[in-house]
Amino acid sequence: MDQTTIIIVLAVHLVCSGALFWVIGRAMPPHSGANRWALGAVLFGLAYAGRLLAGPTPTWPAMLLLDGAMALASLLFLTGLRQFVALPAGRWPLVALFLLGFAAVHALAVWSLAAAGRHMLLNLLLSVLYGTLALEALRARPRQARALRPPLLMLVLMMGSLALLTLLRGLAFPLVGTGPLHHGLFGQLYYGYASLASVMLGLNLVWLVFARLNTQLAELASHDALTRLLNRNGLDDVVRRHFAARESRPVTLLQIDIDHFKRVNDNHGHAAGDAVLREIAAALSASVRASDFIARTGGEEFLVGCVAADDGVAWALAERLLAAVRRLDIRVPGVKVPLHCTVSIGISRRCNDKAGWERGWAEADEALYAAKAAGRDRIVAAGAMRADLR
Repeated sequence: MDQTTIIIVLAVHLVCSGALFWVIGRAMPPHSGANRWALGAVLFGLAYAGRLLAGPTPTWPAMLLLDGAMALASLLFLTGLRQFVALPAGRWPLVALFLLGFAAVHALAVWSLAAAGRHMLLNLLLSVLYGTLALEALRARPRQARALRPPLLMLVLMMGSLALLTLLRGLAFPLVGTGPLHHGLFGQLYYGYASLASVMLGLNLVWLVFARLNTQLAELASHDALTRLLNRNGLDDVVRRHFAARESRPVTLLQIDIDHFKRVNDNHGHAAGDAVLREIAAALSASVRASDFIARTGGEEFLVGCVAADDGVAWALAERLLAAVRRLDIRVPGVKVPLHCTVSIGISRRCNDKAGWERGWAEADEALYAAKAAGRDRIVAAGAMRADLR
């Protein structure tokens, strides 16, 4: 296949990939990165097509426009990835400043080295952007869900190799000139690999999107949408896996209920109630140990599994949770003064298996009702039903 045909196929593929990412971006949340990928792919495709139409000796404004489009397209892929992994992507004024700087350096390169300077600058800049894209994917990989790590690794390998190849090409322009690197064997190999990389990049980004969506669907199935804690399904799965382990450890249950929560909704509205639930859930989650687990089991009810703890440790954890909620200053829309809430906590005896879990949950629930009957804002333990009246 001759070089012109390769570039035409590459341009068509990039534009079609951009259209696909635009469709995906419309269904994704804002700042998902897909819209930047869409614009970047279309710009890259149009730039390749424009280079064919402009011929071997384009005017300087045409050179600047086409090369600037490629540089901007690579930057859009990079910032789109940063958006996708929840990193700052850079504001549009910074993009404009980048383009102005590129235009100035481009003019200097063309003035000093003519066509070789133009191609050297573009390839060196693209190699930096490709390499940065690979580095960002590598840095983001450990922080992402397990399903996202394989496509991110593929992105690292693909863009890293393309960055190295483009760097070698850029360094070779002043040495051998533009002819051998555009029309010789190296040119055919480079454009062939770039075409393959563009196809793989489009597929890889689609893989990333669908892996993210599948991860989010799995999280929605197992986590409460408001508080991000485990829901009933997620709790059941955690308990099943915990007691199915070869050396499962006993669990003490802490049933927690927000005191007078109905008054919050009645007096301040459901938006205030949602804010209270989020703040208290965050305080509880931050106070449990790494080995423990916590779920939202009802409207204003939470359940904490205190793993491998004796009665003293479970009681200390309950006191820590009680104090964490007491310290909260919860600001809600339309209310000038922060809200202060308390919780009541019931503690079960230790559970050694799944059957004991059901018994323990009933014990913790019974102890919780005893705490509320005794005046709320306190802890009651099952068995002796001793209470913290502070």
